[in-house]
Amino acid sequence: MKLLFFLICTSLSVFADTDLTHAPPSFSADGKKAVFVDFKRAEYKITYDAENGYAKSVSTIEFYMPEAGYPIFDSVTKPTQITLNKKLTSEKLISTPDKASVVRRIETPLERGLHTMMIWTPLENGTRFNLRRKKWGHVSSGFFIRDLTDRKFLEQYVPSNYEYDTYQMEFDVKVIGTKRWHSFFANGEITKINENHYRVTMPQWYRSSSVYLHLVPINRFVRWYLDYPSIDGRKIPVTIYSNYNFYNRYVKTKAWATLKELEADYGPYPHDQLIIYGTGLRGGMEHAGATETSIISLGHELQHMYFAKNIHPVNGNSGWLDEAIASWRDKGHQTYQKPFYESVNLANHGAYTRKTDKRSYEYGRSFMAYLDHLLKESGKPGLKDFLRHYFQKRQRTGVTTEDFKSDLEDYANMSFGEDFHQYIYGGKEENSHLKHNHQKSFENPHHPQLTDEEFESLI
Repeated sequence: MKLLFFLICTSLSVFADTDLTHAPPSFSADGKKAVFVDFKRAEYKITYDAENGYAKSVSTIEFYMPEAGYPIFDSVTKPTQITLNKKLTSEKLISTPDKASVVRRIETPLERGLHTMMIWTPLENGTRFNLRRKKWGHVSSGFFIRDLTDRKFLEQYVPSNYEYDTYQMEFDVKVIGTKRWHSFFANGEITKINENHYRVTMPQWYRSSSVYLHLVPINRFVRWYLDYPSIDGRKIPVTIYSNYNFYNRYVKTKAWATLKELEADYGPYPHDQLIIYGTGLRGGMEHAGATETSIISLGHELQHMYFAKNIHPVNGNSGWLDEAIASWRDKGHQTYQKPFYESVNLANHGAYTRKTDKRSYEYGRSFMAYLDHLLKESGKPGLKDFLRHYFQKRQRTGVTTEDFKSDLEDYANMSFGEDFHQYIYGGKEENSHLKHNHQKSFENPHHPQLTDEEFESLI
C-alpha cells in the first residue's frame, strides 16, 4: 500500500511540471474557482467542406488539473458542444479579475488529476471559401497570429491555452466536397494522406503562439524549396512562397544573409525548418520556424526565430523582451548611456495579460542599448555576447522578465534591480500613469495593425 501511494504521488508530481509555475493564479468568478490547467496533448481534427462553405474542428485535449475547481481553456469561437471525461457539459465566458482578458470556464467541477475534454467548434476565423464551380470549390485557411492584441494566438482558430503552456499538438486537416487539390504549409512534421488530407505533428515544446498552418489551392503561389547550409553542418529545409519568382529571389538573398549574421552572433539556426511566406504587405509576424512577412521586415522576423519563438515569453509581461532585442538589432545594436525616457511600465501589467505592450519596440530598444553600455563599462564584451550565453542556456524554454534579469546579473556579476525597477517596471511613473494605456501611438512598422482587408488577403 505504501508503494502504491508513493507511485501515485510521484506520477502526479511528474504531471505538475514547470509549465504551471508560470500560470496566472486561480480566481473566483460567480462563486466558482476558475483554475488554469496544464494541457498535455491536443488532437485537432479540422474539416473544410468546400461544397457547402463550412469548416469545423473537433478538439480532444488531455490536461492536468493542479487543484480542485473549474478548468479554464480559451476559444474565441463559442463551442457548440463540450464533453468532459465523456460526459456532456457546458462552458461560460468569464473575465479575468483585472479585466485584462476573458477565458472560457468549464461548468463542471473537477478534482486534481488528469482529465480529457472534447470540444466542437466552427472554424470561422482565418478561412475563405471559393464556391463558384460545383465540385471544384476551394478553400484558403491560415492560422496567423498577432501578439499586440488580446486573444490573437491559436485560440482564434481552435481551443487552446495561455502562452505559459507547452503541449503536444497534432492536427488532422481534411478538405471534402471538392475535386480541387490543396497544398498545406505547416511548421511541424507533415504526413500527406492524399491531395486533400494532411496530418501534422508539432514539437512538444510548442505553445499557443508557435503554430503555423496555411492551407491553399494547389495552384496558388510560386514555391521555392531550398536548403540552407547551417554552421553546424545541417541542411535546413527552407520553403519560400509568394506570388512572384522575383519576390522569392529577394527573400532568399536577404534570408541567407540574415541567417549567416544571426548564426555568427547566437549560434546555429534553432529550428528544424524555415517557412517564409512573402506577403507583399507591410510588416510581418513570426511563428516557430515560420513567418509571414514583407522583405523589409524579414530580418526582424528571423531574429525572432531565436528570441520569441525559441526562447518564448510566457505571458504579456515578458513579451517586451523579444521585441526589444529585435528592435535593438534593427537599429544597428546601438549603445546609449541612458534610455531616452525617465520611466515606463513594460512588464508590470496584470498577471492575466496576454498581449505585448506596443511601447516595447522603441522603449525596449533604448533599454537594450543602455544595457549594452553598462556591460561594456563593466568590462564585458557587451549585450550581444550576453544574449548568446542567454540563448544557449534558455533555448526551447519559456522565460519571464525576472529570468532575463537574473541571467543578466549572473553574467555581469552586478545588480540591475534599480534599472529594471525604473525603466521596465515603471517604478518612477505615477500610479495613475501606470494604469493609463499609451498603446495607440506606438505602432511599429514591423508589426503594424493590419486592416481586416489586409489580414484577409494573407489567407
